[in-house]
Amino acid sequence: MKTKVYFTVDTEASMAGALNNPAAFPTPAERHVFCNIGGRPFGIPLIVELMAPYGIRATYFVETLATRVLGDADTASIFDYLLKHGQDIQLHIHPVFHYYSELRQAQAEGRSYQLPNKAPDLLCDFAEAVQLDLLSKATAIFERLSGRRPTAFRAGCYASSHITLRCLATLGIQVDSSMNPCYPDVSFRGEWHEPNRVQKIEGVWEIPVTVARTRLRENETGMKFADCTSLAFPEIRRMLDAAAAAGQEHFTLVFHSFSAVKAKDLTYGELRPNRIVIRRLENLFRYLAENRARFQVSTIGEAAANPASLEASSHTVVAELGFLRAGIRKTVQFINSPYWV
Repeated sequence: MKTKVYFTVDTEASMAGALNNPAAFPTPAERHVFCNIGGRPFGIPLIVELMAPYGIRATYFVETLATRVLGDADTASIFDYLLKHGQDIQLHIHPVFHYYSELRQAQAEGRSYQLPNKAPDLLCDFAEAVQLDLLSKATAIFERLSGRRPTAFRAGCYASSHITLRCLATLGIQVDSSMNPCYPDVSFRGEWHEPNRVQKIEGVWEIPVTVARTRLRENETGMKFADCTSLAFPEIRRMLDAAAAAGQEHFTLVFHSFSAVKAKDLTYGELRPNRIVIRRLENLFRYLAENRARFQVSTIGEAAANPASLEASSHTVVAELGFLRAGIRKTVQFINSPYWV
């Protein structure tokens, strides 16, 4: 049995500090999603371009609540591009955009407005009725701009919970991919679930972000998730090989629309390509194509359309990442971190 590999891309605007700085404003798609540099895009079109020679697609979790701030045309440009290139598009939300739009509306009308006391970007912190309302609004925008309803979801900041999944079930969304054990304070907070295991919760299939253990203690969980931004290609290859050897049926990688660039500041007004990350992507897609006997690159949308493939999932493994590779990676990332490098 091949391991199904899902390359997922959180595709979103940035607040750019606007919630606390009246002079700032969220970034439009051109800067934070398409990431144009000198007429060449290094955002989602780069990912499409790098995958195309191998005939593989990604799942793009597109944030829609920013539409209330940036307008239909801005978000529509994302949907139009991805639909034109035959990509899998699913739902992603950051509640902060909803509350920022409410704040701006109140200010325009001369009304006072109090932001939620809780962190306004963590969906899991809100009551069930509020979560359902936010998800309903986001889904309506998604449907208006894409012509169909989403079948899968990822919460911004991975901030999902049992309550969130119950809301998704109410809306007819069959799959969630928010569970990330590297963030226990926000992702299914207070709950324990076996890492990397696909399971059904509140009537919704949870396809978690794939994680590994790291011997170099880099955070309180001792785990890292599969992301070409934070892991070197040899580490991700080790995770993939371990999954295939163990018979793990599903493997989820994470990326962001802006991960292949370095920004000079929060506005993303000046960008440079992140050559290290781009090289990792190239190596990853080539490796998956060269190992088709073990890996099948698929999409979350295809999984949602074929729930029987999720029913059979039973094998999991949490790979161990070596100390030396992690040390080399951190050194390279430190050198590469300045904008001008």
